[in-house]
Amino acid sequence: MRKRAKTPATQRPAKADSVYREKLPLIEHLKELRRRFFIVAVVVAVGAAVTYGLERKLIDVLLRPAHGQDFIYTSPMGGMNFLFSVCLDVGLVIATPVIIYQILAFVQPLMKNTSRRFLLLASAATGTVAVGGVVFGYFIGLPQALHFLLHQFVTVQVKPLITIQSYMQFVALYLLGSALMFQLPLILLFINRIKPFKPKKLFNYERHLIVAAFVIAFIMNPTPNIVDQLLVVVPIIVTYQLGIALVWLVNRGRDPEWLAQLRLQDAERQAERANRTLVPYLVAEPLPLDEPELALEPIPVAADPIPSPETTTETTVSAPIPQSRYMARPIAPTRRNYLPLRGSIIQ
Repeated sequence: MRKRAKTPATQRPAKADSVYREKLPLIEHLKELRRRFFIVAVVVAVGAAVTYGLERKLIDVLLRPAHGQDFIYTSPMGGMNFLFSVCLDVGLVIATPVIIYQILAFVQPLMKNTSRRFLLLASAATGTVAVGGVVFGYFIGLPQALHFLLHQFVTVQVKPLITIQSYMQFVALYLLGSALMFQLPLILLFINRIKPFKPKKLFNYERHLIVAAFVIAFIMNPTPNIVDQLLVVVPIIVTYQLGIALVWLVNRGRDPEWLAQLRLQDAERQAERANRTLVPYLVAEPLPLDEPELALEPIPVAADPIPSPETTTETTVSAPIPQSRYMARPIAPTRRNYLPLRGSIIQ
């Protein structure tokens, strides 16, 4: 029996290949998006269920930056809503790597030469950096902001009476902003995968970033103290510079776009020439010996007359050009004609 030839692994279409995914219809992309949303919802629900068993400790941790401020809730379901929001927010934090991975996997066809290993490493790095941003916001930025907001506008007749839901919303938004602030280098790397950046162009946008950093700092930490403002501005500028350095390192060995297009065109033309059918050249047959050809045969010519002394004059006359004694004329080929000539043929 003849064995069936195996198809090489390089010729088999991969399931998650970007070439095939780009050709899918819109309904298939929507189904994939729904499936990824379902995975994220399951992970968030598991994280919230785990958080529910540690609710007391987590609530104490979240209330610590308020410096002993009392909070209230104004409805019978207020306490339950607060507990639900705490569990949901912590579940989102736990599911951050999974969320990032699902987003990157969905937009993978837009990123060139992106493997599953890169997606896993990027998701892990994003989760780690997000945790670092949350820690920075919790220990440095959030206490200063709450101290200013809760004690700056207090008088004898004006006292803060804050609901626990509004406090939790503020803390969640603040920690989310801190986490996104530290994601700036990774965001630049992801965009660079889709469309390569030039470090010089990124430096031109730095002045706009500085203005945006002061605006974000005023929103996150609305205090007139310039030191508290710099606690938010400096990390944003430093992370942006770090992102530019990473983009430069990634693009250092990469060809420019115009050079990459030329290389691609050259590779296509080489492949076209390799697949082209070659036509053999016609080889000329040797000339038969019985055909006439041109050969040299000596022909005697009369010698030039020597001028007499009487005919010479003082006038200088140019000497006549001597005629050759040999001339070319067609003769029949013989064996003698193909032997090398000996001696000189010029007189």
